[in-house]
Amino acid sequence: MHARLWVADDVRLGSSSGGSSPAASPSGPSDSDGGSTSTDEHCPDDPRESRRHFSRFRPTSPSSCSPLCGDDYKHLQRMALLLPAFSSTAAARAGALRQWIAGFDVGWVLDMGRGSGTDHGLPRREVGRRIRAWAQALGAMDRVFRGRHLEVRSPASDAAAAELAGESVGVMLRLTGTVATLASSPSKLLAALDAYAAVSEACPALARTFSWAPSHPVPAAADAALADLLDASRRCVRDLRGFIRAPQYPWRMPQGGEEHPSVGFWMGYLRCMLRNRVPLYFVLAGGDQDEGGLVMELIACLEAALEDKSAALAFPGLRQLFMLNNTSAIVRCAARADAIGMLLSPGWAGAREERMEGYIRDYLRVSWAPVVSRLGGKPGAMNALRRRHPLSAFHSAFQNASSMQRGWKVPSPVLRGDLRMAVSETVVPAYRRYLDSHPEVDVPAGRGAEELRRHLSELFEG
Repeated sequence: MHARLWVADDVRLGSSSGGSSPAASPSGPSDSDGGSTSTDEHCPDDPRESRRHFSRFRPTSPSSCSPLCGDDYKHLQRMALLLPAFSSTAAARAGALRQWIAGFDVGWVLDMGRGSGTDHGLPRREVGRRIRAWAQALGAMDRVFRGRHLEVRSPASDAAAAELAGESVGVMLRLTGTVATLASSPSKLLAALDAYAAVSEACPALARTFSWAPSHPVPAAADAALADLLDASRRCVRDLRGFIRAPQYPWRMPQGGEEHPSVGFWMGYLRCMLRNRVPLYFVLAGGDQDEGGLVMELIACLEAALEDKSAALAFPGLRQLFMLNNTSAIVRCAARADAIGMLLSPGWAGAREERMEGYIRDYLRVSWAPVVSRLGGKPGAMNALRRRHPLSAFHSAFQNASSMQRGWKVPSPVLRGDLRMAVSETVVPAYRRYLDSHPEVDVPAGRGAEELRRHLSELFEG
């Protein structure tokens, strides 16, 4: 039988300042994540939303746009108004810096790491939005400072702009320290990789713009932040296997054998992780794995966790159907995501194909072979165990199996059709052979071979 199967801790990012924090999602949880290391601020609570949610995560390239595009002109005009304050008093400088940062809708970073009591936990979705807003703001600052550098300037304004840039980066880097000190979690890795990508692109560009030497406080602080983010990311990578094998999310085990929510969640998580391939490369540098090895190991951990969960399914054949559905889902997710598919070994998909064919054989053996075996008795003789005619015993077993399995679910139309065909080819020919061998047997109305085939065509609808 050949089946045609191949064609998302302690959150402390600050919550107040100048009206710049994004509003909490109406669909997200209202509570913070407290001290749990199992939460994922970047990922939706409902794994069915993972594709829509993850699609909003795009690789942030702070320096990828041309200088002064879109709203950058407005920021440049604000800068011109604020620069004189940097030749004034310390209070004026602080006020100007606050206005500058708040103008990018990330004013909340000003209150981070100050012991002000505002670094309290936030809902998961809120953290994801803040990381994105922060990365976009850092990229916009880079563009605006570089755009201003192309215009006619005075030495005094150049010095003020350099001061503003240096203090802006110092404030923005507070977030990286907060991310690095979060408890290890899947979401922390995504946040650390996003932050690394933003800092590694924007800060070197600003250093070139203002001719900052490596010993200058800003490049030195950026290097230290990058090192902390790499260390934090490495700890999270080491912990990912445990998070997959012992997930803390309150997902219920599907009772119809369909795909487990963890498959969509973790395959979506891998896509998110791989959007920052350069930071991930540095995270893994010097280790015994590359990105491909890590991805395949994490998928293997997911498969092992699913095998463990399948033991809870007691009905004959349901365990095999569950593993078939979930293995097929993993293969489909990998095929649809180029970032994942390109990292898998050449034989990876073939091994899953063989595994799925094995699940189908085992499913037929434990679920339908006992039904067909009822036809092994002799007409006119009583079944010693059930004291029933073989044909009557067959129809009773067939009705029980087909009625139950109509409630089981195979979401993939291709897989569902192949599985129905496999069941039909197991049951119907054996039934026909029995009837041909015993023409004297009266077949009840509605129980001919074609009627059986029609009943089997209704399986796995859920």
